[in-house]
Amino acid sequence: MKLGNNIKVEVLEKEDGVKVIVSGVKKGIKITSTDFGMDLFRRKMEGVTPDPREEIDVIQGIIEEVMTGEDIIFDYKHGDKLSAVILAGTIAKKHLSYEVKALAQEIGGINTAEQNKDYIKIAIQKMLGTEDSIGGVVECILPYTLDLNEIKGSFSNAIYSLMNEVTAIQFGNGIKDSRSSAKDYKLNKNSVIVTFGPHMKKEGRIPSLAGIRDVVVDSLLALVLY
Repeated sequence: MKLGNNIKVEVLEKEDGVKVIVSGVKKGIKITSTDFGMDLFRRKMEGVTPDPREEIDVIQGIIEEVMTGEDIIFDYKHGDKLSAVILAGTIAKKHLSYEVKALAQEIGGINTAEQNKDYIKIAIQKMLGTEDSIGGVVECILPYTLDLNEIKGSFSNAIYSLMNEVTAIQFGNGIKDSRSSAKDYKLNKNSVIVTFGPHMKKEGRIPSLAGIRDVVVDSLLALVLY
């Protein structure tokens, strides 16, 4: 699997995990284990815990928390493709002059506003108790000056190939543009919205993918935007 434009990402599966190769990085950019850890931590939610055996070793490309400009190579024991993409996305984000962070906006039809946190918790607990799963919506708001047309194809191809549960992608106003004329057209906000259906796997069913894969969305966006 290869991802990215200026930054190239290759993920090679191994018996005990994956090998991740990230090329096209700039020399002299600071990056720390905390940067990686903060993104990887976002995979956790009630009832969902990453493999505790995970171990990430930097083989090449980062010395004393600074990118050397060489290919960055990770040996990621007990890691998987999605987590490898998150690692690469953390690197890509360091090359951008603006923040790229996706957040769950809706889980099981409930808006994720502060006042609804208890309702969402109950919904998640219900899914855990019944071994079921609910869908959700993830949104990433980007700078108004970005031309989303340049990334629509590459982002869509990447996310659909990685996650079968992605059912729709909206760029900008999405279907609302069908009600606009050229004269009154306005882009309300430069956003990318990803809709997740319920997790359909029988083993290890995740109660709501939108709650833990928002970081995959922004990682992929960072990779295609750089």
